[in-house]
Amino acid sequence: MDVKSLYTFIAVVDHGSFAQAAEALDLSASAISVQMRGLEEDVDMRLFDRSRRPPVLTQEGRDFALRAREVIAIWEDLSDSLRRDNNAGKLRIGAVHTAVSTLLPPALLHLRETQPKLEIRLTTGLAHDLEAALRAGLIDVALTTGSAEPVPGLIFRTIAEQPLVVLAHPTAAGTDFREILRRNPYVRFSRNARVGSMVERAFEAEGIIVQSAMEVDTQDGVLALVAAGLGVSVVPDNPGFRKQGFRVEPLGDPAPRRLLGLMFDPGSPRRRFFDLLDVQLRRIAREAGMDVPEDQEPA
Repeated sequence: MDVKSLYTFIAVVDHGSFAQAAEALDLSASAISVQMRGLEEDVDMRLFDRSRRPPVLTQEGRDFALRAREVIAIWEDLSDSLRRDNNAGKLRIGAVHTAVSTLLPPALLHLRETQPKLEIRLTTGLAHDLEAALRAGLIDVALTTGSAEPVPGLIFRTIAEQPLVVLAHPTAAGTDFREILRRNPYVRFSRNARVGSMVERAFEAEGIIVQSAMEVDTQDGVLALVAAGLGVSVVPDNPGFRKQGFRVEPLGDPAPRRLLGLMFDPGSPRRRFFDLLDVQLRRIAREAGMDVPEDQEPA
């Protein structure tokens, strides 16, 4: 059953016969008859008494006409609402701290300029907290770090791949990444963050022992401490670090890579906004010189 069949049915009811409804709709009477037989099969009801000429509504048909008018009214109201407010509504975005300080702001600016009726709400948190918020329906989409295991019911679409790098002040002691980490105080990225856990696993795999001086839960905090010469750290690479004068060394060869991407429920009614955000994030990541996979572009 589709809305078109309901409109045809109501036309028959209002005009009193298949022939007059056909004339009003610029269709043949046989086409009307075929549609009405299909509708009866779909709803499993005998809507017309065809023993009469012209066919007349049965009691089931009269009752169904009332419900059909209600459905049409709802459909027309919904269609008008969609045409009027297609770009309106609220988009609740969650993001890890490292994304808020890099890719996300210019992407949100573009979204606000192109979707002026869209209200954007932004919250920040750790990756596992954002996943919990998605499952609970507290946010619509998360710009977060990819997990080693898929999250049931959610899609993760990679935006950029970032190798982990050792970040140091130009005056830091050491000639390679191992020596830099061994000879300087270490500013540890929060071990509660997924990136922090990746770093710890990389240290273990490489047999690296650091002298931890401080632990910080935001990348901005890490950058400020390293820029002040208070220690060195390991963070996801960003080409902007070099422009800021940091010394940057890969954490091994090859270095572990952090996946940054959008996580969302594929059935969300906000899905088209996720795709718009995805396009802008990829553009910004490419312009920043990040590695952007080409095989996950939104359709």
